[in-house]
Amino acid sequence: MSPAFRAAGAVVCALLLPLAACVPPPDSGPPDPGVNEARHADAPYVVILSLDGFRHDYLDLYPSPALQGLARDGVRAERMIPVFPTKTFPSHFSIATGLYAEHHGLVGNRFWAPDKQGFYSIGDREVVEDGTWYRGEPIWVTAERQGMRTAAFFFVGTEADVGGVRPTRWKRYDDSVPNAERVDTVLAWLREPPETRPHLVTLYFSDLDDVGHRDGPESPEVAAAVASVDAHLGTLVDGIAALPHADRVYLVVLSDHGMLKAEAARAQPLDLSPFPGVQMEEGGPYASLRVAEGGPERLPGLRDSIQALLGEAEVWMRQDVPERLHYSADARIGDLVILASPGATVVTPDRMPRRDAFTHGWDNQTPEMGAIFLAKGPGIVPGQRIGAFEAVNVYPWLAHILGLDPAPVDGRLEVLAPILGGGATAGEPGR
Repeated sequence: MSPAFRAAGAVVCALLLPLAACVPPPDSGPPDPGVNEARHADAPYVVILSLDGFRHDYLDLYPSPALQGLARDGVRAERMIPVFPTKTFPSHFSIATGLYAEHHGLVGNRFWAPDKQGFYSIGDREVVEDGTWYRGEPIWVTAERQGMRTAAFFFVGTEADVGGVRPTRWKRYDDSVPNAERVDTVLAWLREPPETRPHLVTLYFSDLDDVGHRDGPESPEVAAAVASVDAHLGTLVDGIAALPHADRVYLVVLSDHGMLKAEAARAQPLDLSPFPGVQMEEGGPYASLRVAEGGPERLPGLRDSIQALLGEAEVWMRQDVPERLHYSADARIGDLVILASPGATVVTPDRMPRRDAFTHGWDNQTPEMGAIFLAKGPGIVPGQRIGAFEAVNVYPWLAHILGLDPAPVDGRLEVLAPILGGGATAGEPGR
């Protein structure tokens, strides 16, 4: 029965008969929202593990037998290039949507949104869980809209009703939940009956970002954190191998950005008191300035004056940000954008650092900002090594694996299709 015919019949029924008599039989209504549609019965399963702040070269600097095993059994990229700015929320949401930050709306971890007349901040739970802040279509929303069930044990965007849709199962972020519990829950989801078993599962560990910020990339503490997350990955790998449907599971391990020392001696103070109506929305490796007074005609003079003050940092009006950064199309970005040289920062005078620190956010082509990407699964030829690629290309590849019709994106399927051993069909460029 067609949807239109069914709807028309429902109207007639409601006019002529008591309400109880109009309840449709079980097989004529919408599918159970917790059950996979029958057409996905043969679809594979994809588990995505994000290791926040895992710099691409940690794989070579520190022992990591589970990660090395994954590289041996599947594919490893030289590095994955995150979007600019190389911050947690923009980077993760670009992986999820296949869009650059200027298109998906998360232009920083904190920013002013003229369209919302408010601030987005990763620490504001009400805002983070409000789907109206997010643009694009995350891979779990693509799946859910096409009748495929998904689950998330944390991942940026999974707490929000993006386009009115959340994963079938999702967790409000709580950093205190042990990684072991996260892994056990994911494995329990994968053991469910096929009808309710999620075909896409996300998982997130923050250890490397936390320790990297505190102790630096080349510290014993980071080495210990690598060993810890690697052990949990080993548990996940063993658990997947024990599943009766293990040969249908893809495991993807990636990160959002790297880490680099911010030298206190190279911090550049930017005193905005001589510039009325100019506010710094976010500072550090990059800065975004909002100009509330004077209109567009004021911007060229401001840019030149601030450039003269900062010297080596690059200062642009938003529309002049280099195309390779893909950071100009959204007014949420701010009116002026400042990019510090790797290792240097731009801050307000009251935020001048007293000692070196460790952070991220610089130019996404900076090698130390590079992320990891490893994957194994059906059709992935073991032992592959591929070059650096942009994170926006992950979404179309995931959609292809899961047999989903992708949303329009900035990424391209043909970038990652070859790792499937020729089993993928290249999509339209730019899709």
